[in-house]
Amino acid sequence: MKPNFLIAKFGKREHLEQLLNGEIFFNNIQYYRDDGTNFRGDSMEGRIPIDPTKIQIYDKNGKDIFDSVPYPTSFIESFLDDNDLLMFCAATITEQVLNHQGNHTYRFKKEFKKAIREFGDHALLTYTRNLIDNIRAVTDESGQKIACDSGRIIYRDLSDFSDYSQYNTTGSPLDRYFVKSIDYRNQNEWRLIIDGEERKITPNCGKGFVLKTKPLEYATIMKTENLLNSEIRLEANIKSN
Repeated sequence: MKPNFLIAKFGKREHLEQLLNGEIFFNNIQYYRDDGTNFRGDSMEGRIPIDPTKIQIYDKNGKDIFDSVPYPTSFIESFLDDNDLLMFCAATITEQVLNHQGNHTYRFKKEFKKAIREFGDHALLTYTRNLIDNIRAVTDESGQKIACDSGRIIYRDLSDFSDYSQYNTTGSPLDRYFVKSIDYRNQNEWRLIIDGEERKITPNCGKGFVLKTKPLEYATIMKTENLLNSEIRLEANIKSN
């Protein structure tokens, strides 16, 4: 069983109240690729940068064309037609974003505060297992069961081509969607990806999808600033294991 983490979903209060009532919204990955902001947008979502100097393309005579033309400045491996992959994202409350004050008390690091404020003026706090258990207990509109995968994001230097193992941590084709540039590391993201067990889920909210489950049993909503400036007492697991 995967670790049960405390997470914070930031956004508008009205949207978070819907989540609290069991309506979980999943955006498609293309939304994040096309988003032009420097905090939410990431054109490299689910894509693997490849060392251009390792590319070989041979002409009909068996000659590598890069013997006579320069290598491209960048090269990216991606899955075809994955634009409708459905994701739910939140910030994980772990030791990476907290300063220990002593006696089980913590305060958020300034880097996390800066990275997360723009996502919304309210935050919903809950546990990852709470969400996952609710999802596994329901079906979509057509009656099919929901398959899901989840985990904390691995942050890496995308210009370092020496080790690709982080794109294949479990052997699942979804592993690549849990890796992002180190530029986003202060967001400390946790991600949940869903699909139908038998066929693709049909969008029902624009290009996204709202999954109706039971209300979250362990959750609360508060203002973002109140959360970020609070002193937190944690005796649960905040380790990144």
